[in-house]
Amino acid sequence: MPFYFIVSEKNFCKVVNYYFKIMEFRDFLNLMKKHLVIFWLIFLGVVVIGLVIYNQQNKLYLGSIAINITREGSLNSNKDYQYDQFYRLQADEKFGKNIINWVGDPGLMAISRKEFKKLKKGKWEDIFKIKTTQLSANYVKVDFKSKTSKSAVVFGEALKKSLNNKNQQLNTGQNKNNWFKLIIEDTQVAKNNINIFFVLLVLSCFGILLGVFGVLVKYYFNFSENENRN
Repeated sequence: MPFYFIVSEKNFCKVVNYYFKIMEFRDFLNLMKKHLVIFWLIFLGVVVIGLVIYNQQNKLYLGSIAINITREGSLNSNKDYQYDQFYRLQADEKFGKNIINWVGDPGLMAISRKEFKKLKKGKWEDIFKIKTTQLSANYVKVDFKSKTSKSAVVFGEALKKSLNNKNQQLNTGQNKNNWFKLIIEDTQVAKNNINIFFVLLVLSCFGILLGVFGVLVKYYFNFSENENRN
């Protein structure tokens, strides 16, 4: 039997038309009973795999670091350089994008890793999925996941020191009344709690859909073989 006959769109449409237009609901139930083993294998497989993933995710910690962009000195203008409010916000927004690039830079991450190890707490390998988002012109947030709360806090301290050092390097020789200053808040850490009942509901619905689809696929192949014989 040619493979293209089995997977062709025409044959699949025949099955769908037959299944939904000719079959009665009683026939559908009989089909499900006939392939009940396939349905339950798929259903239980989805639930078990989902619960394993849930168990791993539920052990994680969510960390966040808030970074506020401000200026050294006062807001008063001077004879050398002056900002009005509009240009100030524009400059803050561009500097916020610089922070996003810094956090994503492997070089700064390598420096943060050294700072992390100096603290001799936690494991750098516990940190993953680091994401930096600019929520406003002068507010940037770094979100990440950690396997332990201790590693999350230490990572926040290491990143804070690396960013401040990077910013101080740029400040060298600049007008301190107008240059940027970072106010980095303490790392906020929370357990990645996921409602188990919601997870079971989603997994059950998904398992039922895939189970029914698996039975349809089985029926589709049987239908195609019978068509080919005729």
